[in-house]
Amino acid sequence: MSLSQIIGYQLTRANLVSLDSFARHIESQFDLRPVEYTILQLVREGQCTTPSQLAKELAITPPSMSVWLDKLSARKLLSRSKSASDGRASQVQLTAAGQKLITQAHEALQKSEQAMLTVLSAGERVMLQEILHKITSQQKALVA
Repeated sequence: MSLSQIIGYQLTRANLVSLDSFARHIESQFDLRPVEYTILQLVREGQCTTPSQLAKELAITPPSMSVWLDKLSARKLLSRSKSASDGRASQVQLTAAGQKLITQAHEALQKSEQAMLTVLSAGERVMLQEILHKITSQQKALVA
C-alpha cells in the first residue's frame, strides 16, 4: 500500500491545505489563530459557555484554556462573569467587538472554504462533511 492510499496521510495533507487557507484568509486579516476562532465561534453558537466546556470540546487542559481566554479577554473580544446558578463557575460571553469580529471572520472562512472546495461537487461536499462528522463523532464516543 502506497502512502497516497493511507487515509491518515490524506487527511493530514487536506488539513495542511485547510490551515494554509485559514492563515491567508482569517489569521492575516482578523489576527485569529484557529483555536481562537474556534473558541469565539463555539461561544457565539452557544455550544460552550463555560471554560470547562470549551476545554473539553477542544481537548485541551483547563489551564491552557485559561491562557487562551485571557488572551481573548485582553483583546476585549470576550468577557467572563460568575455563573448566576453556580457562583463557583464562570460564564464566557462575547463582547460587541468579539461578536462583530467572529461574524466577519466566519463569513470570510465560509468564502475561503467554498473556494478551496471548488474541485468538489455540491454532493461531494455534503458527503465529505458527513464522513468527517462520522469520524470525529466516533472519536468523541471512544474518549467519553
